[in-house]
Amino acid sequence: MSEARGEARSEVKVFLSTVSAEFCSYRDALRHHLDRPNVTVKVQENFIPTGTETLDMLDQYIRQCDVVIHLVGDMTGAMAQAPSVAAIRSAHPNFADKLPVAAFLEADGPPLPYTQWEAWLALHHGKRLIIAEPEPDAPRDPDYAPTPEQIAAQQTHLARLASVERFPGIRFRNPDHLAAEVWRSGLLDLLVAAGLITRRVHLPQASLGPLFIGRDGLLDRLADLLGTPPQAKENPATCVALSGLGGVGKTRLALEYAWRRGGGYHALFLIGADSPQAIDRNLAALCGPVLLNLPEKDQPDESRQKDAALAWLNHHPGWLLILDNADDEAAAQAVEALCPRLSGGHLLITSRLPNWSAAIQPVAVDVLAPAAAADFLLRRTAGRRAVQPDDPARAATLAHELGYLALALEQAGAYIAKLRLGFAQYLDQWRSRQATVLGWYDPRLMQYPRSVAITWQTSFDQLQPAARRLLQRLAWLAPAPIPTSLLDVPIPGEDAHLRDALAELEALSLASWSDDGTAFAVHRLVQAVTRHGQADDTEKPALGEALGWIDDAFVGDPEDVCNWPVIYPLAPHAQAAAIHAADSRLDGPSARLLNQVGLLLLAVARSAEAEPLIRRALEINEARFGKDHPNVARDLNSLARVLQDTNRLTEAKPLMCRALLIVEARFGKDHPEVAIQLNNLAGLLQAANRFTEAELLLRRALKIDEASFHIDPPKVAIRLNSLARLLYVTNRLTEAEPLIRRALEIDETSSGKDDPKVARDLNNLAQLLRATHRLADAEPLMRRALTILLKSLGADHPNSRLVTDNYIDLLQALGKTYTEIAEFFPSLLD
Repeated sequence: MSEARGEARSEVKVFLSTVSAEFCSYRDALRHHLDRPNVTVKVQENFIPTGTETLDMLDQYIRQCDVVIHLVGDMTGAMAQAPSVAAIRSAHPNFADKLPVAAFLEADGPPLPYTQWEAWLALHHGKRLIIAEPEPDAPRDPDYAPTPEQIAAQQTHLARLASVERFPGIRFRNPDHLAAEVWRSGLLDLLVAAGLITRRVHLPQASLGPLFIGRDGLLDRLADLLGTPPQAKENPATCVALSGLGGVGKTRLALEYAWRRGGGYHALFLIGADSPQAIDRNLAALCGPVLLNLPEKDQPDESRQKDAALAWLNHHPGWLLILDNADDEAAAQAVEALCPRLSGGHLLITSRLPNWSAAIQPVAVDVLAPAAAADFLLRRTAGRRAVQPDDPARAATLAHELGYLALALEQAGAYIAKLRLGFAQYLDQWRSRQATVLGWYDPRLMQYPRSVAITWQTSFDQLQPAARRLLQRLAWLAPAPIPTSLLDVPIPGEDAHLRDALAELEALSLASWSDDGTAFAVHRLVQAVTRHGQADDTEKPALGEALGWIDDAFVGDPEDVCNWPVIYPLAPHAQAAAIHAADSRLDGPSARLLNQVGLLLLAVARSAEAEPLIRRALEINEARFGKDHPNVARDLNSLARVLQDTNRLTEAKPLMCRALLIVEARFGKDHPEVAIQLNNLAGLLQAANRFTEAELLLRRALKIDEASFHIDPPKVAIRLNSLARLLYVTNRLTEAEPLIRRALEIDETSSGKDDPKVARDLNNLAQLLRATHRLADAEPLMRRALTILLKSLGADHPNSRLVTDNYIDLLQALGKTYTEIAEFFPSLLD
């Protein structure tokens, strides 16, 4: 689309209304930016300041000018003299008919500054008035010295302007920013209308208007980086690259910048840049009659047409050229070569490549914020969807399912609007027929070049085999941050360096690093498209490989807090891979992983999430091994513990009893596996206050482990602690004490004196000593336990908080004041 030349005029007149003491540097910089043939820019100092004549002369100039740029800061400047005001009153008897200035026109009325009169004169004469207000931190000139009265007067002036619906249209941070915003405010339109400039616009799509949501910060950043449209052809072109995942909205952002912030450019072009040949061809096409209409348009040699277009850009400063979709290395190299050949304008590049030379400033474009994405869906489908009361919540859910990706949101909105669906109906289709919905595409309704399903195909095609295989495996993990530690775990049968393969994915925006570099992520829709691409049996092994990879990484007791730093970040990925494998009926460690993740969730008090995972593990193992396999016993025990944790003791007991029978039948009644089941069943009976039965089981478990592990290893310490807790609860403290002391000795010998298990034993022993009125003996034990936990687990860990509370209670029992306790705690970490 293009814009025609306006009706020719000989001159454009501008008046800059400022207080010199506050904005002299701003005024001078703006005057420099506006300077060009047939443009006259004047300021108050251009008129003789005799007091009686100044306002009259200002009136005459403003009556003839085209635009008044009115800077409103904190200072008022000089006041108009009474004779000067009288001249205005005489010349314009109806001045106050529509403007709130009647009091100031009275012979004995209050004074008004010249700068404020300049704004009212502009409005009286029907001139374009651009009101500009500084940001709070905008620097001022050296003579800036406002008084409280001046500040109040300026705020009153703004309120008076607002009463006639005139508001600051510009806010500025510095002189260059002011100049850029003035150009964007429509000043260039005056030059076009005057015939002093021909404005050329070639943008393939119109602005989204109110549907363009959530990108104001990026628009501001682009405005800051690009700055004022150059007015001199000698200025090297400023180059900025918008980089990010395909479909994230880079092209739309560039277009909206052109439409919304492009008022200061006399030429706005977008051309495709997906290859060096496309760049050359599309630059040459600018010569055509619809755009630049250069003599070279009839040349058969494309290179001469391209050179002519570049020459025109270099000799006509003030242009914005968008190079769209420079997504591969060849295209990027062509862009890098083009940049130094351009001057007098701004080059805005869209690309999936995040890495550019120092000559090009990269700007990362991420997915939309959740609120903005949901708001877009609501607006995009307004009046064209089946409305339900919970639409805002459904929109938020759908936006999350789509990963807040701009292309996916637009595709969903267009689909819903076309078929008049509700959000719930679309969500059902998305979950049941994802591949079909991902592939739906209507170019007229969406104004996108392709659907989500094929958006990344170009990037996929560029991947080397190792990177392609890595992406296929990552597709089966969760759409959550993936710890970089996983890259250090070899994939069975894979010789490639995983970090190199990941770097290739990142170079094409198919993966992204966290800010601190400890994790990376793959967008959920990239994963979905990659998974659907593996429907062929020849690529299905990637799921099995991903499952084995995660299984090798997810090691260690999930209930041991020492393992949490490694396995907790892996938990969502272990869960996702295991469920995908189970749904695909793949043999392997799915059940183990589901059970282990369930136990981890149980340990962090997320029982509701743990239960379905453990039930799924039980279902898999029963189907695979039969109902009497040890793996089934493991799952029964885990499920019973979830039920016990959620106070469903009646449901839990038969599961634990069944698990005990399985391991006794498989391993014999004196096997260590039996001791584990006995210990857990005893815990359930104890919770039900059946202490006698529980004690018998605990003593039997202890006897089994003592016979099996002759050198008192940690498992014996666990049994000792369990039995001691029961004796403590039943007030048999004398019997409990030697068991706890023996457990402490075992754990110190086997695990070291600073292990969290030792802290557990110390806390238990200190609690027992306190219960037997040996507070002084308990204090050093409790202090040592807390010191271990603070250093190993941190102050926010649940175990640390529990022992902290116990220790504070003990210190209070010893007579310590709150002040003494508060002063004492910091020494624990010394």
